[in-house]
Amino acid sequence: MLAQAWDFGPFGNPTWRHFPEAREAVKDLICDELQRAIDAHREPEPVDDFEYVVHAVGPLFFDQLGKVNVDLDLVRRFCLFCRDVMSDSGPAAGSVSYTFNMYVLDGTDHPAAVRVLRQVDPELVEMVHTRYPGRWAERP
Repeated sequence: MLAQAWDFGPFGNPTWRHFPEAREAVKDLICDELQRAIDAHREPEPVDDFEYVVHAVGPLFFDQLGKVNVDLDLVRRFCLFCRDVMSDSGPAAGSVSYTFNMYVLDGTDHPAAVRVLRQVDPELVEMVHTRYPGRWAERP
């Protein structure tokens, strides 16, 4: 029998893949859901996409953008995370796009962040700006 890989969803998978330092937070999100399911005598449900952003990616990355000496490797991995999320074309692509816009782009849509993101992955900045007009735009 072949083992099947765990699927944490369109935000959980790239969080796990690109941010090893966030894996404890991912574990906590999953364990919390398992405990709620046990307590409520129900089947466990997938962790909500925004939970990965708010509790795993956000604390790790969003504060980093305000630092003078930003960790460019972390920014590079964040760009890979964004590319992975933006490439999701599954049945919930509309929901994924909404969550990405509201929770990821909103948290990084300021001039200092865009400058750093453009330095690391200018093509991604253009992709975001095109797909989400007004986001990650150059501002004075």
